[in-house]
Amino acid sequence: MASFLCDIVTPASLLFSEEVSFVSVPATEGEIGILAKRSPIMSTLRGGEIRIKREEGDAALRFAVAGGYVESDGNKVVVLASRAVGVDTLDAEEVRVAKEASEKELAAFAADDSRAAFYRDELSWYTLLQALLAKAH
Repeated sequence: MASFLCDIVTPASLLFSEEVSFVSVPATEGEIGILAKRSPIMSTLRGGEIRIKREEGDAALRFAVAGGYVESDGNKVVVLASRAVGVDTLDAEEVRVAKEASEKELAAFAADDSRAAFYRDELSWYTLLQALLAKAH
């Protein structure tokens, strides 16, 4: 099967850059599967899971993504993510503790307090990470 370059970039780092055979991203319109020589696309991403296969038949590499953009020209896929992490690098206990801390911080603010938005975002992120970890087992 033909391969193409896939990059996952966050504001902090280049998280992933390898030749792959398949990429699936959580676009805002629904999940998009990308193969080599696909028609060009550009889309926004919602929070969810990116799945990547290096070669046909390989187990998928899994990444959590909080949102961002994806662009493919048929030879390369670039994911510009506001936040992303490899699911296999996560520690379930650390995620649980961080989620509880976000819940506690969020409870300290009134619902209309602008500072609460940050903790709602954090809570959403850690809830997604927990769901992806649970899916892995």
